[in-house]
Amino acid sequence: MSTRDPLGYYAVLELHHDASDEQVKAAYRRRAMVLHPDRNPGRDTTEQFQALNEAFKALSDPSARAAYAAGAAALSTRPNPEPPPPEPIKCASCGKVSAQPRVAVYRSVRSFLLVTVRKPISGVFCSECAQRKALKASATTWLLGWWGLPWGPIHSAQALLENMFGGTHPPLENARLLAYQAHCFEAAGRQDIACAIARDGLKFCARIRPTARQAALISERDELVRRFKAFVAQERPDAVRLKNSWKLGNRFFAFHAGAMGVVAAAITVAIFNAPLYERTLPKGSMPYSSQAVAAPAITASSPSAVRQIPPPVFVRPKTAPNGKPWPVVAGYLSGEPQTRAGGHSEITIDNGQNDSDVLVKLVSLSADVARPTRQIFIPANGKFTIKSIAAGRYDIRYQDLMTGVRSRSEGMTLSESADARGIRYSVMTLTLQRVKNGNMAIHDLADGEF
Repeated sequence: MSTRDPLGYYAVLELHHDASDEQVKAAYRRRAMVLHPDRNPGRDTTEQFQALNEAFKALSDPSARAAYAAGAAALSTRPNPEPPPPEPIKCASCGKVSAQPRVAVYRSVRSFLLVTVRKPISGVFCSECAQRKALKASATTWLLGWWGLPWGPIHSAQALLENMFGGTHPPLENARLLAYQAHCFEAAGRQDIACAIARDGLKFCARIRPTARQAALISERDELVRRFKAFVAQERPDAVRLKNSWKLGNRFFAFHAGAMGVVAAAITVAIFNAPLYERTLPKGSMPYSSQAVAAPAITASSPSAVRQIPPPVFVRPKTAPNGKPWPVVAGYLSGEPQTRAGGHSEITIDNGQNDSDVLVKLVSLSADVARPTRQIFIPANGKFTIKSIAAGRYDIRYQDLMTGVRSRSEGMTLSESADARGIRYSVMTLTLQRVKNGNMAIHDLADGEF
């Protein structure tokens, strides 16, 4: 025992004998946070906490401290037992001593209808127990957190992400914890581990951001930094660094990420597999037929001799149906009427796999007579989106301007409906021509149907 610290009061507070009054108060607050019995459910710190209060009582009073420093007779007659070596902090879950303990906070969410409760799960844990606590909190949230509106899904998503990335590690509490743990390992002769713990403590100190008015917090942070640097300064060049047991690349992180990935994949599949429109052939009697019309035939001089007239060679007209030159870019034919407008549905005509220009007509099948509502020119390898289409039944008819072949798509139903989130409407993409991976069936079209 030092002659300047006959009763070990400065050692209990982890202070030098010439520490200032402010440093004595700050050290007492820091050590009280670590040794208070309520914060150490896994071990009995009552005796150490009482010794801390006795030391603070003697050193916080100026006259008592002066008498203690001078070796007054009242103090010299008291027994001078050796203080017990400091006991390191243990994991609150498994009770083991760790060189990398953490004060960690995780969250679980429970919901029922309109009630949502967020419960913090906190304590001093080793990395293994902390990861188990995070996994348990997330499992509770997956099962019970989503069923309250409106906050259940919101708080559940926040808790799951927070738990997956390691929860919350309060920087001030962890800096205090690591300062004490480094002191314990140094007292036990493990200077190398104490230095490694001090390096972790400096990282937490860098995350403490007090305001200008928090003078006590600034003083405590600076004192912690000073103590950690004193440990690091004693580190030997050949000292072994501790592996970071709190990094994200562990099997528990894979469980969290796997669960999130499965749910995200299920939602994505459900969205992409949701039906956006109906694909059926037109029903009922319409002026157009879905069957191709045979070419006319004539009878030769001999009754048994029949000769087919070869189809005429198609020559692309010099002008569009509106009498104007063909456009250069995709768009509506100017001057042609645009009916069945005012809706929200959209159809994209993709001519990207066709090396020929096409003339496209959007034909309405909602009345007794099928009538074109839009006429569009789309160049080779281009595309165009028909917008503001009213709800109803339609098909797409188009002519290849290189070969003259005319074709028709299947009938389709465009729908609109309103709900609490707004108006839901159909959005489609049709790929023209009989190409590989085309997304619609094609039917031949007679001249009179275009």
